Amino acid sequence: MELISELKVGQIVRKNPKAADVFNEYGIDYCCGGNVMLSEVCEKQEINFEEISQKIEKTFEEKQPSSLDFDQFELDFLADYVTNVHHNYLYKNLPEVRFYVEKVFNKHGERFDYLPELHDLYLALEGDLLGHLPKEENILFPYIKKMINELKLKEKSEKPFFGTIQNPISVMHAEHDEAGEILHRLRKITNNYTAPENACNSHLVMISKLKEMDADLVQHIHIENNILFPKVVLLEEEYFKNAVA
Repeated sequence: MELISELKVGQIVRKNPKAADVFNEYGIDYCCGGNVMLSEVCEKQEINFEEISQKIEKTFEEKQPSSLDFDQFELDFLADYVTNVHHNYLYKNLPEVRFYVEKVFNKHGERFDYLPELHDLYLALEGDLLGHLPKEENILFPYIKKMINELKLKEKSEKPFFGTIQNPISVMHAEHDEAGEILHRLRKITNNYTAPENACNSHLVMISKLKEMDADLVQHIHIENNILFPKVVLLEEEYFKNAVA
């Protein structure tokens, strides 16, 4: 195994998803912020590097066979996994979360200071995601499957209308960063999704659903930023060797 000191945060989770539990404990962003060396993150956030390194090493020793190893998935299967699991989760849950966000805001917006900002942040996040997902489903993922299929069949390849896959990926990265910033702010204003002591049941449900969605999005973005995107860039290099001029 490579030394932890030589790996970026996203690479560590890519090699062992259980390391994400340690990063969550220390408030380290391994999805949007995964392209940074662990030592740099520790210095910036004033975290004891030796302490966290030991905890991460234990997760490698305790790695469970039942954990999904996304790094071993075929790329077309991984794209389908993201769509069927994470995209479908959002399509189902975004309206449900909005229902509770609006209900609690309308009922208690003046009582709890953080609710107006939470309301605005959530609506912005939902709008961003509903614009983001179709780009992956209609442009990026079909192109990945096209490359894989044509390479298998050894067919001549035509370059896509967007030039290179790095162009849509750069857009996806930017939009992931925007979502990550909103999630960071939501965590801050809710004290890591802790409901006030005098919160009503709808308030409790809203906080619980936001926390669940946060966890799903973190894994979703991690899979794409740290596993899928780097691999399809390499795939395209091979694909372009067969491209029609």
